[in-house]
Amino acid sequence: LRTYIYTGDSGLAHDARKTTVMAKKTLTQFDYETLVAAAGAMQNMLPQTLAWTLLYVLLRFGVFRKRTADFSNRIVSLIHAFVAIYMCVRCLPHWGALLENVGGVNTREHLECMTLSLSYFMYDFIYCVLNNEVENVVHHVFTVGGLTSGVMTGTSGPELVGCLFLMEVSNPSLHARFLLRELGMKESVLATVNDLVFAILFLVCRLVIGPPLVWRTVTCETNAYIVKAGGLGILIVSLMWGWRIVMMMVRTSRALLFGKKTKKA
Repeated sequence: LRTYIYTGDSGLAHDARKTTVMAKKTLTQFDYETLVAAAGAMQNMLPQTLAWTLLYVLLRFGVFRKRTADFSNRIVSLIHAFVAIYMCVRCLPHWGALLENVGGVNTREHLECMTLSLSYFMYDFIYCVLNNEVENVVHHVFTVGGLTSGVMTGTSGPELVGCLFLMEVSNPSLHARFLLRELGMKESVLATVNDLVFAILFLVCRLVIGPPLVWRTVTCETNAYIVKAGGLGILIVSLMWGWRIVMMMVRTSRALLFGKKTKKA
């Protein structure tokens, strides 16, 4: 009986040691694969950042040389918005996935999406700094911090891509608003309708769907603090912009209903 008990305990101990070794091996393998993926992503980010910069230079001093610098930058941002929306949708198996798998491991699609957008935000961050666009600089600090953490740690891709989607989905209308203004179409029906589309998309995505995603991100124990801070920071900035958009929406609605010209922000 003693021999039987001893052998059983040894077997359990052996199984426990074997499980521990396998867990350590799996963790080490995961860390190695994460580092390799992060290194590859960072190597891709530099040429992609240069590509966004060169595109701006081409537009600013070539195609739209008679327009302002902001016009060319808006075109670059518009292109990124469409590309980012497509890449985000590719990461979502269904729309409910926006609030699922928070803190989960990145997929290849997550990594590609975050790397491309990170390269764009690095370009745009520099542009905003050079042009003293303080609010956008603050917004980009939170965005770059969160995306960088996601790329380097190999986790949090689901919520970061979800947040990116909610941010970018209203940006085509945002940039179109400023482009139409510079083209002299500020008071056109197209500009008015575009303003309403932008306001609705922004308020629904950032202030209705966004807060639950931020809550799950902040309360997820496995998320890095920089990811949590990024989510909160973007939400705070969105609340500030949201108030301005509500006021703009009221003015635009009055213009549509009563045909009065209103001063646009």
